[in-house]
Amino acid sequence: MEPGQTTSDVGPRADRERKLAELKALGVDPYPADAHRTHLTQEVRDRYGELEGTTATIAGRLMARRGHGKLLFLDVQDRTGKLQALVDSSLLGPLEPRSGALGFENVDRLVDRGDLVEVTGEVTTSRRGEISLMASRVRMLAKAIEPLPDAWHGVTDPETLVRKRYLQSIVEPETRARFAVVSELLFGIRSFLHDRGFLEFQTPVLQPLYGGGKARPFTTHVKALGRDYYLAISHELYLKRLVIAGFEDVFTIGRYFRNEGIDKTHNPEFSMLETMSAFHGYEFNMDLTEALYKHLAADVVEKPVIEVRGRPVSLVGDWRRASMVELVREACDVDFREVTTLDEAERILTRHGAPSQPTVGHALVALFEHVVEETLVEPTIVHGHPVEISPLAKATADDPRYVERFEVFVGGTEQGDNWTELNDPVELRRRFTAEQDRRRAGDDDEAHPLDFEFIEAMEHGMPPTTGLGPGIERLAMLLTETDDIGDVIYFPLVRPLPPPTA
Repeated sequence: MEPGQTTSDVGPRADRERKLAELKALGVDPYPADAHRTHLTQEVRDRYGELEGTTATIAGRLMARRGHGKLLFLDVQDRTGKLQALVDSSLLGPLEPRSGALGFENVDRLVDRGDLVEVTGEVTTSRRGEISLMASRVRMLAKAIEPLPDAWHGVTDPETLVRKRYLQSIVEPETRARFAVVSELLFGIRSFLHDRGFLEFQTPVLQPLYGGGKARPFTTHVKALGRDYYLAISHELYLKRLVIAGFEDVFTIGRYFRNEGIDKTHNPEFSMLETMSAFHGYEFNMDLTEALYKHLAADVVEKPVIEVRGRPVSLVGDWRRASMVELVREACDVDFREVTTLDEAERILTRHGAPSQPTVGHALVALFEHVVEETLVEPTIVHGHPVEISPLAKATADDPRYVERFEVFVGGTEQGDNWTELNDPVELRRRFTAEQDRRRAGDDDEAHPLDFEFIEAMEHGMPPTTGLGPGIERLAMLLTETDDIGDVIYFPLVRPLPPPTA
């Protein structure tokens, strides 16, 4: 600063940049390549009885600093918590530029809240009985040029929460727990399936033809091949190729890209588990799905009972299983098995305020989504979907208008989609062709494309097969009791800001 200037005259960033320049002028590297941490802060607390009087080195972000004459109090935060460091001018070593050790005056003048620091010292307690380190050495690990948000108020601006979530994680470390659940779920799912003999495969994200679901894809261009490819909306058709090849129980946990709206339950990029099990029907996956959810809730996240809409919901109790027709009949007093014409279905939709649909099957689904879905708070397996919305699922033996498919609902939200796979290549070709007819007629712009290579693979014979596909973020939302997918996706898709002006 120039003579007569104060910190407020130049602003906090300029003041920190000045301190950065001064550290460099002293010969201190403000961004060294290594650290020498020996203990996490919580470890020092937990093992205080055996560590008292010994030397420990902690490293983390400086979250608060207070001064009292020749004594500084530094609160250092790492991933496990905070620990107080006491910096006494008479005990701290001198400036050692080569090693990066700072003298007392350097710490007092050049170290700010938000800096990443390393503190070595004796494990002790303060006069107030707080477990602390009596510092003998302080190093700068990374000088923060931008100041942190106010410690008292935290991060409250919604725009900042989405675009700079790292700031909330720093000043409100307890919020990290929500995002850690996703990692715990991935580990728990893999362990659960590995224990049951499943093999995990990496399937293509870049696909020459999208498929395995009904969604608008993202398109990209592969320069080396000179053609457009699609980002995966599903990995299902590749898992089925593996089943055809003889891998009987397979799964992938992958990234999915669907060019759809962004709201509290949808993000265009998300994660999902998909499995395929040969020589089984969809009842097998009903049992597998229920067992997986109960394992994740009770054993991985250790939250067998969650709160949904102010009421407790047990994930480890008995799950209801009911057909879509049955649930609509209970809610609307209409049996869609007896609805045979689109005109009749349209009158039912109008009576219940649901939107018009192209087929009777679509009408059943629309009524279910409009009237029933949000009422399914307790864990419920809904099966028997119309064939019109399930081109890859096997028809039920008693009524070919419906397929062996089920979805899991908890808290009024769909958690995953599962079915017995269609393994008749002739029927599959017919359904794919019907999908294309609806697309050309303008009735369904999300119709499944006609995949000749997949049909050819199936013509070599695919055994009876069933697959499941719960969304990872939906699971995390459920187990962290949030209704906003943005609370469990650390980097949600947002509109980019314009570049800063010069």
